Amino acid sequence: MNENPVITVCGCGAGAMATAADLAFKGFKVNLYEVDDLKENLEPIRKNGGITALGNLSSGKTGLAKMNVITSDPQEAIRDSDLIFINVPAINVDLFIKYLAPHFKQGQTVVVTTGYWASLRCQKILQEAGAADKINFAEFTIMPYLCDKDNAHQVHVGNYKRELIMSTYPATKREAAHQVISKAYPQVKLAQDILAVNLQPGNPGVHAQITLPRAAFFLERAKVFRFYGEVSMCASKLTDAHDRERMAIAHALGCETRTWPEYCRAVYEYKGENLYELTATYTDPHQQRWSTVEEAERLLVEDLCYSFIPMEELGKLVGVPTPVTTAMIDLLAVYTGFDYRAHGITLEHLGFKGMTREQILDYVANGTRP
Repeated sequence: MNENPVITVCGCGAGAMATAADLAFKGFKVNLYEVDDLKENLEPIRKNGGITALGNLSSGKTGLAKMNVITSDPQEAIRDSDLIFINVPAINVDLFIKYLAPHFKQGQTVVVTTGYWASLRCQKILQEAGAADKINFAEFTIMPYLCDKDNAHQVHVGNYKRELIMSTYPATKREAAHQVISKAYPQVKLAQDILAVNLQPGNPGVHAQITLPRAAFFLERAKVFRFYGEVSMCASKLTDAHDRERMAIAHALGCETRTWPEYCRAVYEYKGENLYELTATYTDPHQQRWSTVEEAERLLVEDLCYSFIPMEELGKLVGVPTPVTTAMIDLLAVYTGFDYRAHGITLEHLGFKGMTREQILDYVANGTRP
């Protein structure tokens, strides 16, 4: 591996653009990749001469960030890369892995910044491509940036995470992955395994908890709104109740975790004892973000299908009841008309079907099946 790794960033959404620009500002060679189906997203960036990034980036820099390569060819995108960031919504991760898997090389580190059990969900694709043993497959708890696109070639970063938590599947590869990832993001900390990553705050999010007390406003009346500006004490109490269930499951699986308020104080440097207090300051970047009903509904699909439902199933496995989590899934299915359970990630999708608690722990630690 190079002393200064060559990095590929996948996707052209706000998170990918912020990642690519910030890492280029830090002095890394950055290749920007978009799947061929969406290659038109690359053209405005090419014409601009790179990505324009404004706001509060971890590099401390803003302006035009030039890319090393801009391509929709997966082989060209990762040929010389040591580190590959996949910065796309959970529902699109499989597509990117499918395109990239035939071209992965031994020792490359792949990071899905949105987490949501990606390293387990994508094992079948990797195995079919003969790539499962080649790469170090890591997940973050959440994307490194709070950001929005101003236009097709410009991104604005409201805030960046002062702490990122990661692990790999299997956990035996986490040290090797951390060694290269920490060159790009020194604030990255290791979790013991993929279970610990996905049972941290971050992803799972708080979108369901915020939506339910304001459901009529978000889903019926408003076209655009400041989503985090609508946090109520009811949302805060739902967050605390969900935290208790999540943390009980984490404890039953031997994972260290923390509450949402503890997470926000560490990651965003916000102040407050609960979600309501943490988001009560108008000047914080979360408060100032505008959202749409379409974006809110997409985030609900991510949180419920890729976090709440697998957490609920893990709760059943380890004997931890999840009445609040279950109620949120069921109520929002009624409100939105979307069948989250039909699209949700199950223990079978994670490769856990038929396993005991001890077998799951061995599987995520060592990659061994019973």
